[in-house]
Amino acid sequence: MPRLTLFKKILVTTLLLSLLPLMVSSMILFFNLEATSSRLTTDIGGTADLQASELLQMRAVQVAKSVADFLNQCESDLLFLSRSQLDQATLLNFYASRRGEIWYRTGIATAPEEIREQVPLYRSIAVIDKNGQEKLVIKDGMTVPPAELKNISDPAHTEFLTEDYFQQVRMHSGKMYVSHLTGFHLSKQEQLNGADEPEHALDGKMYQGVIRFAAALFDSRGNFNGVIVLSLDHRHLMSFTQHIDPGHNFSTVFPSYKSGNYAFMFDDEGWIITHPKFWDIRGLDAVGQLVPPYTAASSKDDIARGRIPFNLDHAGFIHPNYPVVAAQVRQLKSGFVDTTNVGGARKIMAYAPIPYNRGDYDRHGIFGGITIGFQLDQFQDAARRGSRLINRQLGDHRTQSAAIILITSLLAGFSAWGLSRGITRPLQHLTDGARKLAEGDVQSRVDVSSGDEIGELARTFNIMADELETRKNNLLATFDELQQSRADIIAERNFKTSILESISSAIITISPSGTLTSINGVGQQFLADSARFDSDYHTVFSSWPEVCTRIEAALLTGQGYGRVPLHRQSDGEMTFYDFGLFPIGAGAEMGLTVTLRNETERERLREETVRLDRLASLGKLSAGIAHEVRNPLTGISLLLDDLHDQPGFSPEDREMLSKALAEIERVERLISALLNYSSPVRTDFREGDLTQLIRDILLLMRRQAEKQGITLNVHTAPLPSFRFDPEKMRQALINILKNSLEVLDSGGVISITTEFTETTVTIFIHDNGPGIREQDLPQIFEPFFTRKGAGTGLGLSITQRIIEEHHGSLSVESDGSSGTTFRIVLPLDLRQV
Repeated sequence: MPRLTLFKKILVTTLLLSLLPLMVSSMILFFNLEATSSRLTTDIGGTADLQASELLQMRAVQVAKSVADFLNQCESDLLFLSRSQLDQATLLNFYASRRGEIWYRTGIATAPEEIREQVPLYRSIAVIDKNGQEKLVIKDGMTVPPAELKNISDPAHTEFLTEDYFQQVRMHSGKMYVSHLTGFHLSKQEQLNGADEPEHALDGKMYQGVIRFAAALFDSRGNFNGVIVLSLDHRHLMSFTQHIDPGHNFSTVFPSYKSGNYAFMFDDEGWIITHPKFWDIRGLDAVGQLVPPYTAASSKDDIARGRIPFNLDHAGFIHPNYPVVAAQVRQLKSGFVDTTNVGGARKIMAYAPIPYNRGDYDRHGIFGGITIGFQLDQFQDAARRGSRLINRQLGDHRTQSAAIILITSLLAGFSAWGLSRGITRPLQHLTDGARKLAEGDVQSRVDVSSGDEIGELARTFNIMADELETRKNNLLATFDELQQSRADIIAERNFKTSILESISSAIITISPSGTLTSINGVGQQFLADSARFDSDYHTVFSSWPEVCTRIEAALLTGQGYGRVPLHRQSDGEMTFYDFGLFPIGAGAEMGLTVTLRNETERERLREETVRLDRLASLGKLSAGIAHEVRNPLTGISLLLDDLHDQPGFSPEDREMLSKALAEIERVERLISALLNYSSPVRTDFREGDLTQLIRDILLLMRRQAEKQGITLNVHTAPLPSFRFDPEKMRQALINILKNSLEVLDSGGVISITTEFTETTVTIFIHDNGPGIREQDLPQIFEPFFTRKGAGTGLGLSITQRIIEEHHGSLSVESDGSSGTTFRIVLPLDLRQV
């Protein structure tokens, strides 16, 4: 906004004093004329609106009466036929004699033609017996062949699949039945057929519908003997509204929907039954069900396809007066309202009821209603002409007033300019100095020598400039100190963050209210998606119930601080943690610190150390016992052997000596196994073919397997050559296979499968025996553990040690239904282990 200087103020004040009286008088006259123009325009427009609306209402009443007379004529035709001889000749003569004019368009959009044609009133005439079987049907001027006649007591056999006019007449045989408009719904695309508006759609489809007039037939004794049905062609109803043009033309072959100047008819249920847009007319879908009306909830697809018949009771979302018109017509009232159609045209809509109370129409006593619409802006032609005349007169007055004001303003302006210039020039120097100071030039000072008020103002300005310069220097120094403090704080924060992120423990802080306030990277890994700032600790530690319990106790009672071990079961594996809880501030007034460290690897190393210590102690013990027992045992064996060879012993005694020698040999084997376990041979790694080794082992064991009825299946992939100890691997595989042979004492299957990756070779040995008991699985690799009476319990323990010497792993899976599977994984390259 331009700055209003003192010069301008003086200039404007002078101009106002000279021009204000003239401008006020001109404005008063202008506003009086404007008000008069507005009142005239409103009065003319209101009168035109009222007259046009009343004329539209009169025309709607006239059309409604014509429709009622037409319906009564159809009743008379039905009564005439019901009392006539219903043979083919009579019906054909009646069909040909009842005609009406249809005015329609044909040709193409660029060369349309209008045709007026006399066509039959009824699409069909049908005589139906008392069982619902069609006896004689005249349709489109032709007699329907007997083979095509149907039994319409089943609505599914009617033309539109769900009509019940036969049942209605049979239930109310003393009354005439008149149906609602019935026909298949016509979509938008079917009518338009590529045209942009309905009035341009010359080659689109026409709506094909009927209104059924039906009456009962009686035999000579007065018993129900059938039904006579007249099917009124919907096109004759369309003729009542389609050709109405409320504008200057009065009538038209087809109205313009976009203009809003058209009429339509609706039935007593609010459904539109004649309209320029055929897709607005009520209709049935392909299975004979009424298509739902257009509502605010209609889908975009239905709207685009034009699958939206119009019902005034449901059209309040388009304009609230549509349901009002339907309600007024049901009360046998006529009138007019303002509305807006779907196309957005604002118009006056006159309406009138069609009195009728036959058949389906006895509920409200009306057949429906007639509406005629006319665009609002076309009502205002006379008002606009008067308004334009007044506006021209006002324009002339404004031109003359402007000329007078302009001349006066020029004279006053020159006078005011001279006066204001002499006052404002001394102030310009002070303004320039103030501007320089505002731009940052604190050295700028104003030199004014006058001793009046302006000189005093200049001296005060210079004092203010000195003070501003001092304060600016102080602020700059303070700002530099704040910048340095901020850099120090950021460096300290980054230092602490780096320390927290480098710690292998999760560090989490909880506020006194129990919400998460901070967490480091390790904590994010432990808690994953549940670790969200400002989340309650129950949500953060939702899968750690023990942690939630301790945090709750600490927050409520101030107890439970310190470190405790935790362990969790996850995916079948036990994970060990070191959990710590510490207060922040006195009495945890600033919250809690929670620490979590994964101790699983340390726990496993501890268990492995204990196991190795136990095995080492067991090896030393076994070696000592074996050495001390073997010498006496050898002497006993020699003495018993000598006794066995001496004569004089009975056969029973010799047999007992033989059994004693056998038991001593078994003890010798156990001692040998103990010595081998306690003093294993050094592993000799060399390049070898594991597949060939497996085949050699199976060749040795095949005979024993055949004796026991056991099938050996081998599925070996072509394994690469790698370094391993052939003898020890032979011993390990034989130990596992012997166990499988021993459990399959009544036959079975042993399968050996090999596979490899870029870094490992895997061997699977599976038997379909009874499996290993679940409680025994953790102990099967322990020395001396066995469930066999004659075993040493060292086979699998030795096998595990051999696999570990190869830096591999040995695991087992077993259940009673599928047997047992041992899995051996060996590295291909020992240098990468």
